[in-house]
Amino acid sequence: MEIPIVVVSIVGMIGGLLIVIFGLRDKADNAAPFDKIDGDVKEDWTLTGKIDFQIFNPSGASYQALILRVEERKIISTALGQEVAQLRWRLAALEEAKKLVVCWNRARSAESDEHSMPGLTGLRVAGGASR
Repeated sequence: MEIPIVVVSIVGMIGGLLIVIFGLRDKADNAAPFDKIDGDVKEDWTLTGKIDFQIFNPSGASYQALILRVEERKIISTALGQEVAQLRWRLAALEEAKKLVVCWNRARSAESDEHSMPGLTGLRVAGGASR
């Protein structure tokens, strides 16, 4: 009579262990709830105009890589007629980085022109320091 109780308890422990291992483990292929939204794409990924510079260790004394990212938006129309906007950040392409440099140089040029004009020596440009 003792042998069947031992066998049943061993089988129960093995079954419970298998349930814990395969049933409760974290699956890597689970997507976030808003990753895949069913519906018709109303507007594909377009730039929002927002940019972000990322540095991994801003307090470091050595030079670091500066990562330029851009924000994009995608609009999906669901079956209920709602419009859902998805946002994502991605690394900027070379052409986008070149546009940013052109805009930066144009702003710096305009700032230096305003500071070099006679009669405007005491004025400050917004965001910049007086020279």
